[in-house]
Amino acid sequence: MNWKLILIVCLLGVVSCEDSTTAGGDTTTIEATNSSSKLLLSDDGIADFKSSNSDVVKNTLKELSQSVDVILTAPIEIPQPVDAGGGYSHEKHKQNYAELYKVALSQSLDPQEDKLTYIRNMFDGYANMYPTLGMHPKDKENHPGGKLYWQGLNEAVTLFYMIQSYDLTRGYLTEDERLKIEKDLLRPMAKFLSEDSYEVFNKIHNHGTWSVAAVGMTGMVLGDDDMVQRSIYGSNKDGKTGFIAQLDHLFSSDGFYSEGPYYHRYAILPFIAFAQAIENNEPEVKIFEHRDGILRKAVTTLLQLTDEQGRFYPINDAIKSKTWESDEVVFATNIAYKQYKDASLLPVIKMMNKISYTDAGVIAANAITDDTEDFYNRPSMFIADGVEGKSGGLALMRSPQNTSGQLQAVLKFSTQGMGHGHFDRLSLSVYDYGNEIMPDYGAARFLNIETKRGGRYLPENKTYAQHTIAHGAVVLDEKSQYKGNVKYSEEHVSHAVKTDMSGERLQVSIAADSTAYNGTNLSRSITMINEPEISNRPFLIDLYHIDSKTSHQMDLNYPFFGDIIDTQFDYSRPVNKTVLGKDNGYNHLEVLAQGSPKSNATNTQFSFLQAQRFYSITSVTDASTQLFITQTGANDPEFNINLQRQYLIRQPKNKTSHTFASVIEPHGFFDPVKETVTYPKSVISNLKHEQQDGYDIVTFNAGGAMYLYTLSRKRDNNKNHTIEYNGKSYSWDGTHQLIKL
Repeated sequence: MNWKLILIVCLLGVVSCEDSTTAGGDTTTIEATNSSSKLLLSDDGIADFKSSNSDVVKNTLKELSQSVDVILTAPIEIPQPVDAGGGYSHEKHKQNYAELYKVALSQSLDPQEDKLTYIRNMFDGYANMYPTLGMHPKDKENHPGGKLYWQGLNEAVTLFYMIQSYDLTRGYLTEDERLKIEKDLLRPMAKFLSEDSYEVFNKIHNHGTWSVAAVGMTGMVLGDDDMVQRSIYGSNKDGKTGFIAQLDHLFSSDGFYSEGPYYHRYAILPFIAFAQAIENNEPEVKIFEHRDGILRKAVTTLLQLTDEQGRFYPINDAIKSKTWESDEVVFATNIAYKQYKDASLLPVIKMMNKISYTDAGVIAANAITDDTEDFYNRPSMFIADGVEGKSGGLALMRSPQNTSGQLQAVLKFSTQGMGHGHFDRLSLSVYDYGNEIMPDYGAARFLNIETKRGGRYLPENKTYAQHTIAHGAVVLDEKSQYKGNVKYSEEHVSHAVKTDMSGERLQVSIAADSTAYNGTNLSRSITMINEPEISNRPFLIDLYHIDSKTSHQMDLNYPFFGDIIDTQFDYSRPVNKTVLGKDNGYNHLEVLAQGSPKSNATNTQFSFLQAQRFYSITSVTDASTQLFITQTGANDPEFNINLQRQYLIRQPKNKTSHTFASVIEPHGFFDPVKETVTYPKSVISNLKHEQQDGYDIVTFNAGGAMYLYTLSRKRDNNKNHTIEYNGKSYSWDGTHQLIKL
């Protein structure tokens, strides 16, 4: 059957090729001519896939075969681009490039005539359509648009997969077929991305990364060195933009990606795949050695930015469902292992139980043995932000990993994160047993759900999610940090004062910011204490200092998930709906309860149950303290904001300086099967805090004993410290000390 006669082109509707891929078609084995791949899966890699005895490889090949069998039973449809994200045409084009890539992989591993017919028809359909397209009808003003999609980013991702598909199968195509595909599809797409979308192509941003990777890989396959060099070194080939510049400016010295883990996960694929293609085609660049192996750091740091379930911390604009099992991370771990032989990656690859269809994938799979652990070590660490590592960062404080579950505290004081950052410096989020306890909000967005404004970011992303009150941080005068100005916030950084996370018993991190609010110095210390004599679970001491030239209303917000169990303070619930404030995110918070400390009480305590475990926040308060329990949903007519509650501690506008001192304590378990409860109440009482010449002194009672915790906040290298407390002198070496009195 002549494949050209099968394709029916209808530029006003759908390209349909129903006869081309029906079940029971021609499965004749065929051979390629001149099939040497330029990109990620070579002839040697194909041979290794076929000869491997790895169960991971066998399962991966089986899944591919089953998937392709299904793909070949359905007709090819190439709809006219009309829909925004989530709409039929948008999703169908995404499905097409993904399925084309799978069939091309299968063809390279097991060549068959019916697969080739599918590949010919898909390429021919797009080669017929693409030259006729103008800009997408849903192209958004002031947003880089595409032709097949409402945004150009999707165009780059499509070319990224299409050029790999072509690279794998061009040896099976005739010269005329190759000429048409290259002339009417691949080169026009590359031109659109690199010339018509010049600003995006030369932008230091994940959109730019996808563009340079897609165009550069296309140049390698087509033998267009100009295209390759522009992708690596920028349109002017001066290194000020392009792939190298992106490696230099988008990753910190520790491999932290400035837009946050969610976009780090997304961008790591074009970074790592294009790097491998450069290594294969331009080895003199020595791309994997660049910046002291920055790509290795990028991969290992990304893996560390996960909870116990492998979910990425939802910092900045983030969709919370993403895990390290995402295809992008599979590619990244495989290629990083191939290039750096980093054995610490093998447990992750083993736990994923899947690999990429690349030379690196089969190399990684073959390296897994019976001795490879199915456990990934997540130690405490400080991850610096900024190209030189001097622009704040993240402190990841983690208890020892054991059957009791790992307590994780994330103190965030990284840079603004370009267009995807939030005003949340010095914010705290807490995880336990892999569950969010005190969450970071993430993004107000329903990705690719068309009814939610085409899957774009929602208005509430700017009116709530980005604001300081949506996070676990202090807010002054109900105003967001940096006056809610992205440009201004990008010009200023927070900084690490000191970190000491080497011990299991005590860990501490202190961060500070002097520019979030004019004339105000903020600092926050988080200490993780793992002392079985006090509690059977690790717990946190949270000290948040505000020192200002003028008086302010000061709000410390603790977002939480779970059911409210106990409130050791007096409160009332509004009869009528009450909103916490007028703007800066306060306008989206409904007041569920408002209260104050009990008479003569110096502490308040708030307890909740999340994932069958109990948690309490014990705080130092005084008679002026106001307490709120709030919930998202106010002024949200389209129900765009995720349901979330907050416990807010307020000091009214009568102080220039204040310290919020709290203990965050996991302590017990509810067994719904046995209907039993263990340790439902906090062990912490009589919490006090005072400052003494650059030292914090915290005392509390627990288990019938009194404990003193002291911490040096001085920015010096002095290891010997002494304080006076209740007429006694206490000395210690190091940053901090916990003493039983």
